[in-house]
Amino acid sequence: MGDANIKDIVREKYASAATRATTGGSSCCGASASCGGPDPISSNLYDAAQAGQIPEEALLASLGCGNPAALAKLNAGETVLDLGSGGGIDVLLSARRVGPTGKAYGLDMTDEMLALANENKRKSGLENVEFLKGEIEKIPLPDSSVDVVISNCVINLSSDKAAVLREAFRVLKPGGRFAVSDVVTRGEMPPEIRKNVLLWVGCIAGALEESEYRGSLATAGFSNIDIEPTRVYKVEDAREFLCGQGLDVDAIAPQIDGKFFSAFVRGVKPSIPNPAAASSAVTEDAMPPHYNVLFLCTGNSARSIMAESILNGKRNPSFTAFSAGSMPSGSVRAEALHQLQVANLPTAPARSKSWNEFASPDAPKMDFVFTVCDQAAREPCPYWPGQPITAHWGVPDPASVTGTPAEIECAYRDAFLTLNRRIGLFLSLPLAGLDSLTVKSEVDRIGHE
Repeated sequence: MGDANIKDIVREKYASAATRATTGGSSCCGASASCGGPDPISSNLYDAAQAGQIPEEALLASLGCGNPAALAKLNAGETVLDLGSGGGIDVLLSARRVGPTGKAYGLDMTDEMLALANENKRKSGLENVEFLKGEIEKIPLPDSSVDVVISNCVINLSSDKAAVLREAFRVLKPGGRFAVSDVVTRGEMPPEIRKNVLLWVGCIAGALEESEYRGSLATAGFSNIDIEPTRVYKVEDAREFLCGQGLDVDAIAPQIDGKFFSAFVRGVKPSIPNPAAASSAVTEDAMPPHYNVLFLCTGNSARSIMAESILNGKRNPSFTAFSAGSMPSGSVRAEALHQLQVANLPTAPARSKSWNEFASPDAPKMDFVFTVCDQAAREPCPYWPGQPITAHWGVPDPASVTGTPAEIECAYRDAFLTLNRRIGLFLSLPLAGLDSLTVKSEVDRIGHE
């Protein structure tokens, strides 16, 4: 599904929710057709005291999965921005918490929701509120202009989540807080099951896996990252929808329960350091600003190829990934390329090559070298110019698995997900602020995750 199609679907969904709210109906966050009973995603998020502070239409239009205005630590006089503000419920609640000396902005791309939000603002009598029209990937506010960014089950709807996080980081003041409610997944599961559960939740663009979310926040520049589950979904919550998709709900229950949840996601934009203190803290042992990473395996045909593509696919300008083998097979396994294609990751110019290419004087200088197979870890490595930090991230060899095509594909998928999780953790490390001994300890730890 293309970006434009996703935005059109989201716009239509929110416009319908606004219309229902103005006629006395309530909204559902999930994709279920019926809202007759309590919705397991969006029900009971606001207590009676909060509901009494806002117009009823703001509550009826809510499509959230959490209560960021209550969970975020808002202080009097602060400026708050709500990404995807809908009918304005979290903006109005935030405006009351920051008081008349503060300001609460709401950003939404849907005309019907903006009209409803402005009507709710009028009914509330609050003057420290402003609703803006725009997209969360391109926030229409200047750099370093807000103290807190909140959002309620909206970032998962974006097809370019990295852009959303970069924009949130840009508009936050140094020391500003990112405090959003969002849908998150945890661990591995078959792609078809993941897709159907996310459709039930309403995440048509796909939710981030927990470690990937942490890595994406770190890539955007955030520190003090935390993901706190607030509502964990079980297969029973989605039984009717999943049965309608032709799935054996009882059989897949162990692959769903506990792996999909609403969470409170936190991060902090680091304060600008004192220039004198920063210069005195820099040592010869400090990490460089750009990092070359080499993934090694024996044949350089599957695991190391996937790791190279995963890291480069993160599009983090601070990292460039390479791969090589101690005894290259000369070809890349089709099963590995398939996993990359499914994940929309680059497959060119994937090729099986010798690690000697990276040991020559004119080769790119490596900052990290990770072995992803046990055999390569036991072999004597060439001399790497620059003395890179090394670690062993052993992953079971999917090429050694025999059985049905489905079993073989599952082995490659497991290898891919393990590598993706570890790379996400690696990207979440604040490398520029750590000495090399600490970095070595951290990358070793990641190899056991």
